[in-house]
Amino acid sequence: MTASARRKVRRRGLMGHRDFLLLWSAQGISAIGSRITRTALPMAAILAVGASAIDLGLLTVALTLPGVAIALLAGGWVDRHRRKPLLIAADLLRAAALLAIPAAALSGRLDLPLLYIVAVIVGACSVLFTVADHVFITDLVARKRLLEANGKREAVDAIAEISGPAIGGALVALLTAPIAIAADAATFVGSALLIGSIRRRERIAATAKSASLFADLRRGLHVVWRDGAIRALFLATATLTLCFSFMASLYTLYALRDLLLTPAELGVVIGCGGIGGLVGAGVAGRSAERWGVRRTLIGALLLGGAMQALVPLAPPVPAVAISFLIATQLVGDGALTVYLVNETTLRQQLLPADALGRAAATWTVATGVLTPTGALAGAALAEAIGMRPTLWLLPFAGVVAALWLMAARRALPGR
Repeated sequence: MTASARRKVRRRGLMGHRDFLLLWSAQGISAIGSRITRTALPMAAILAVGASAIDLGLLTVALTLPGVAIALLAGGWVDRHRRKPLLIAADLLRAAALLAIPAAALSGRLDLPLLYIVAVIVGACSVLFTVADHVFITDLVARKRLLEANGKREAVDAIAEISGPAIGGALVALLTAPIAIAADAATFVGSALLIGSIRRRERIAATAKSASLFADLRRGLHVVWRDGAIRALFLATATLTLCFSFMASLYTLYALRDLLLTPAELGVVIGCGGIGGLVGAGVAGRSAERWGVRRTLIGALLLGGAMQALVPLAPPVPAVAISFLIATQLVGDGALTVYLVNETTLRQQLLPADALGRAAATWTVATGVLTPTGALAGAALAEAIGMRPTLWLLPFAGVVAALWLMAARRALPGR
């Protein structure tokens, strides 16, 4: 970065940082498209193929489990190689896979096996992108700017949460779910082009030498587990992942079948979560400064978990159910965004630079195993005891996650 560019960053913050703005734009475009897919893919399974709760659970597994295998390799790759080519390759592979869905639909060959195959490719490439992006941001931004960078990244994610599902629901209603997915493929191409325009040369740690898969895994586990604060964050996030993956496999089916919402109404509901997320991203840094990192993290988990009680409480009256779900999306998503911004920043600041990729991969492997576990368990419980009793497990997720942090309160920085 030139002296002039450094002065601009000091004066305008990251809004004067060209390379960060390119990455930020790429993340925003891709996030909008991903929300379209998140809305349209299960709708395609339900409306075009007639998927059951178990089918949707398997679709969630296909999106997450292959990523675990990629994460086992991705951590070492990311620590030892340039991150930008990995990000571009992940974007282009996702675009190509998603285009297979509208192509199959137009030829009358769309079926569940194809949806599973696409989900596997998209899920694996998304994990590679996530691990590389987690480290790439530290190449572009000074550590003292990471809280600002993560807050801005969550802000565009929240904007995508507002607009993406609403656009996806409307596209599904107008064009059918498979055709709506084509819009996501275009966003990944746009993301790849923006990332390719970044000029900053990446730093490859001098200690990042070739190692075996098991050595990389040991290194990742070691750096995550040895620090009390990182370990507590790991356990809290794992708890959230396990419990909220119940919702990932059941939410669409519950809203459309049990609460009688239309696809367009569901898209609007999910989009409202982005408003809370946008506010949460904006106040995450100020909350940590005012109340301390520890209190902010614990309070956000407790509030975010408590709001999930409104999901099973929602009655099968669309107008009333929508208000319950919107309240959960607004307040719950806002609180959990505050947690995520501070959790991500704390990890990036506390972990050693030469092991960020392997630590992120360890995080991804653990949560990646828990996501399909929770999805299948949630689907099985819903079949056995009903949808609402299963969803009542969600409010307890925030409480259990907060207890992990309370137990390690002396290790966490701040108040």
